[in-house]
Amino acid sequence: MSSTAGFSRTTIDLLRHGEAEGGNCFRGATDDPLTDEGWHQMLRQCEGGQWQAVVSSPLGRCASFASAWAEKHQLKVTLDPDWREIDFGEWEGLQAAQIDPEALRRFYADPNAFTPPKAESYASFATRIRRAWETLLTRHSGQKVLVVTHAGVIRGLFSHLLAIPVRQSFQIELPHACLTRFSCFEDAAGRYVQFNFHKPV
Repeated sequence: MSSTAGFSRTTIDLLRHGEAEGGNCFRGATDDPLTDEGWHQMLRQCEGGQWQAVVSSPLGRCASFASAWAEKHQLKVTLDPDWREIDFGEWEGLQAAQIDPEALRRFYADPNAFTPPKAESYASFATRIRRAWETLLTRHSGQKVLVVTHAGVIRGLFSHLLAIPVRQSFQIELPHACLTRFSCFEDAAGRYVQFNFHKPV
């Protein structure tokens, strides 16, 4: 544990998965694999990285790389379903042009008020992201952790940790294999979170 005089710092590096097969679409629960380029994007981003633990969404476009990276560096990987992407229901696999424009507008305007057909509600999604975050901090306090996850999850954490409205978090650009770092500081007085950087590949 990294701490001095009761002070602890936990560093969380959130890695979005690389390019996946199937092109640009609403890909939440759909378990498309990485393309070769997607794999190399993640390798380039993680070059020289040093982590003490690896946590990943169980979806293949995250878990395949996380498991390989952890094995190579003699680390245990934890596959946590709370880190998976939101399930878009009937929108899964569709491009924006294939979705009713009014329904799409309502979703982006207020995802808490509009849920796509048969999809996971944004409120449920946000709840499990918060749970994933709290579990991570409890299990890996004082460590430097790599979390391999999805764009929607990372935007959800921006909204939660920095008090950004969900609608505005959708405007944050998160290219494939980008790396986002948050640090959590804890002492006897409590906890606070610092946004450190956001690094495209």
